Amino acid sequence: MLALAITNGLVIGMIYALTALGVSLVVGIMNVVNFAHGEFYILAGYFSYIFAHTMGFDPFAAMFIAVCAVFLFGVLVEYTIIRPTYGDELYSLILTFILSIVLQNAYLLIFGPYPNKPPNWVSGATNVFGLFYYGNQRLAALAAGVAVIVLFFAMLKMTWFGRMIRATSQDREMAELNGINTKRLNMLSFGLGCALAGAAGVILAPVFPVTPTAGVPLALTAFVCVVLGGMGSMRGCIVGGLILGLVENLGAAYVSTGYKHVFMFIILILVLLVRPSGLFGRSEA
Repeated sequence: MLALAITNGLVIGMIYALTALGVSLVVGIMNVVNFAHGEFYILAGYFSYIFAHTMGFDPFAAMFIAVCAVFLFGVLVEYTIIRPTYGDELYSLILTFILSIVLQNAYLLIFGPYPNKPPNWVSGATNVFGLFYYGNQRLAALAAGVAVIVLFFAMLKMTWFGRMIRATSQDREMAELNGINTKRLNMLSFGLGCALAGAAGVILAPVFPVTPTAGVPLALTAFVCVVLGGMGSMRGCIVGGLILGLVENLGAAYVSTGYKHVFMFIILILVLLVRPSGLFGRSEA
């Protein structure tokens, strides 16, 4: 049971980490808390379902198109809803909260309350170290999550766009003086943050079918990952996501599934008591 709980924790933790990266990116660049982040996760799952199940696309092509569609929708949301609120973080927070409610009701109206599940990429199960059989779809989800995170960090370190993101997150005014168009960067960064949530959605949707309100607890967990790892720390998102995934699944295996979110907040409180800035956050002088 221990090995199975740890494996489940790694799979879920990687998805938490991937979703939290999108939150951290938007907060770090734009200083905007996107309450609708979980709804972008769900939107990608629904797009993947439509493209693969209804339109007959190859599952991998459906996933790619779904993430691109969520990126474009995120760009549209930034341009029409978020951009007019720059300089007023509370206003943007309220608008994204309203957007979350609107999207949830739109999903309910269009897709109904029933779970929708895109087709699996792979079938069968694998004997893990001779201890237990584990679904190949979940193992594929873990591998895909790792691959997307590696690609994201490679983009940050090795491309001009990544350098602009890092420069703007450290000092926006200096970045503007060096010729960076921060408005355009905001738009692309918000779209990328939504796409990261969308990537998590298309990866996990074949394992956990999407429903109109399933994005709310995931968004809450992503925010906790960001705070736990340290505001502004990308590697903190990864560590925080893995910790929460492992703690939740170990607690569910040995205590009760009903206390899953309780375990999450207990870990958060304990870490913040010791390190108020989070695991990798910088303490203010």
